[in-house]
Amino acid sequence: MTYRLLQIDDDPVILFLHDKLLSKYTNSKIGQFENGKLVLDYILQNKDPNKHFMLLLDINMPVMNGWEFMDEISNYELKNNIKAIILTSSADNTDLKKSKTYPNVVNYIQKPLTREKIEKIPLLMKYLELTE
Repeated sequence: MTYRLLQIDDDPVILFLHDKLLSKYTNSKIGQFENGKLVLDYILQNKDPNKHFMLLLDINMPVMNGWEFMDEISNYELKNNIKAIILTSSADNTDLKKSKTYPNVVNYIQKPLTREKIEKIPLLMKYLELTE
């Protein structure tokens, strides 16, 4: 089984900082995408029933935002191979509530990602250990 960690955020500074932080937990390359459409295309091009993805997904992005991505991915059979952590600057309680309506969303975290936040999410730690 293959495990892949993917970051989706339109802010290159956030992608850089989070990549540096996450690289302390894994030697594997972490995929980075600027919007939901790019990551959707990547997942669909690499679909394999034995491939699992953990997404660090921003909500507010151009082209396809995080919610649009979650709605779109639910139309595909491989949705069962995807887990998402909403990683956003939004402090809006409406967004938190909305995240709980998606079965693939396992956590909701406010940016920036920190060591303490990473270590409090056992499933993320598992993906960091298993990521290829």
